[in-house]
Amino acid sequence: MEQTRFDLDDLHAFFIVAETGSFARAAERQETSKSIISRRVARLEASLFTRLLHRTARGTYLTEAGTLYYEQARQAVSQLEVAAENLIESTADLSGPIRFTGPIVFGRDYLEPVLAEFVGLYPGIELDVYFSDEKLDLTGEGFDIAVRVGKLNDSSLTVRRLCQSGRVVVASHDYLKRMPPIRTPEDLQTHVLLHYNGTHTQDLWQYRHKGKSFSLKVRPNMRSNSASMLMSAVRAGIGVMVMPIYVASNAIQSGEVKVVLADYDWGVNEISLILPQGRNVPRRVRSLVDFLTQKFHNRFSQETIR
Repeated sequence: MEQTRFDLDDLHAFFIVAETGSFARAAERQETSKSIISRRVARLEASLFTRLLHRTARGTYLTEAGTLYYEQARQAVSQLEVAAENLIESTADLSGPIRFTGPIVFGRDYLEPVLAEFVGLYPGIELDVYFSDEKLDLTGEGFDIAVRVGKLNDSSLTVRRLCQSGRVVVASHDYLKRMPPIRTPEDLQTHVLLHYNGTHTQDLWQYRHKGKSFSLKVRPNMRSNSASMLMSAVRAGIGVMVMPIYVASNAIQSGEVKVVLADYDWGVNEISLILPQGRNVPRRVRSLVDFLTQKFHNRFSQETIR
């Protein structure tokens, strides 16, 4: 039987089309033309005597044979890449590209200096950082690692806890002076409430007190998926809000806002590092994961605001 021959460039073109679902996006990722990507995939299919992709007006999808081939070939090529990288890195400092994404507020206030320090330690790293509050498709967008806040439901991701951020109820001193006192969570019903709906669509504030769990149904005067906008509103004396400590910490430390109902447990936000599942993780990415984990261990405990 004649041995099948193929070009690695053709194989990588197929991988990227499979991951992005688009010849156009694959061409953009490769910084080449759509026709070249199409020609490479067609050449690979011809060498295998098998159609790997369905091409439709709505997008490009893997055939059954394409799915099987992608899973096996991707793993094999990843192993070759890691083997080559390990050989190179065994005699050299960390180097190579890392595509990284994280949420805007957490990225601006906390990740930026840590990522800059990492690059300072390893100048051979080519770090491509994109901050967004959208839940991006890591595989499709070509990201190696991401930071996400909140509960994760995607089983296709490899997750490692970065840290936890406690939650607190905050308001400005000016707001608290002109409004009725807040002594219990029920008192919040008479106040102007602000609600972050980026991860929680229900208007519920959950808390624990004396070993029991409670849910407070609220009618927010303002909702947003922008934590920074809501924090600005709290600073301006607009209302009261449950905030992750990492969002409110700077304003608390500066005295712009005050924590109320501190004797109640308002829960925590999980902050996680995630990687696409099924990939062999290069040493440079593993090193960044370890570096971030070390930097953020116990970073946002309740004690940091007292």
